[in-house]
Amino acid sequence: MNSFNLSHHLQSRKLELVVENRTAYTLENAELNIYETHQIAKNVELTFSNPVLASMIRGKKVMHLDNSPSFDFLPGESVIVPADQTMRIDFPEAHFDNPTQCLALAISPSKIKQIVETLNEKAPLVDNQQGWQFTNENFYFTNENSIHLLIHRLIYIFTENNEAKDFFANLVLQELIVRLMQTKARNVLTNNLPKLANTNRLAFAVKYVQDNIHKNLTVGELADKACMSEPNFFRCFKQQFGITPVEYINQQRIQLSIKLLRNTQYSIADICFACGYNNLNYFLKVFKKAVGTTPANYRRQFIVF
Repeated sequence: MNSFNLSHHLQSRKLELVVENRTAYTLENAELNIYETHQIAKNVELTFSNPVLASMIRGKKVMHLDNSPSFDFLPGESVIVPADQTMRIDFPEAHFDNPTQCLALAISPSKIKQIVETLNEKAPLVDNQQGWQFTNENFYFTNENSIHLLIHRLIYIFTENNEAKDFFANLVLQELIVRLMQTKARNVLTNNLPKLANTNRLAFAVKYVQDNIHKNLTVGELADKACMSEPNFFRCFKQQFGITPVEYINQQRIQLSIKLLRNTQYSIADICFACGYNNLNYFLKVFKKAVGTTPANYRRQFIVF
């Protein structure tokens, strides 16, 4: 994944502190803060009055958040932190020649509330009484490409000199908030499948995919398992997961193939069929598109037998 482009920011920002030097860009419904740290430090505290999306750009942090285990925070990863919660941060590797860089996007609660209410009215979640929620707790995740691109776009909008930047930012913020909620809803569902499979139709379909990933699966079959029409199942699945059922199946197959490549000595052909592909050339093509290299090269790079 490409790193964020900070060229506009780096041309104009001033370094006044060596620990969490802050440059802020403020618009109507959000504030973008870019932090840079140039020396090792521990237990640095940050608190925002609005919900915050924090994303690592460069280097490494160790994050300590309320009600969550501490974790290494690396480029390509993000965490959503509720308003008024203190982040305690360690910088074990920061140096002037290798600064740690992180962005914190504070979003207006009224903007979030507006989008949440619209989604719950026009696209309610299936078998979920709580409905769409932004977050009431810390939510740590690895950026998908769609989220990475939206953050990249927001950095450009915030740091460029354009009189229409509020208008542009509101459009991107709307999509970002929806995709973040989709990511959380997907994680909540997939991480609680045994509990939810008997009460949530999409959870039942997802569990069926995971239990039968080696088989030839169709959207129609999954819709039948969920007791929904195929068009309704497709629409509900995509609006909650942010991807189509077929894209989800392929994601699960690629994840399984990576696991088998890393942890077994099965032949690539055997892995192909174990993951539900019935054509080796197609598997090779899909794997390379998703991972960036062939299964054989992936195995040689990461595994020593």
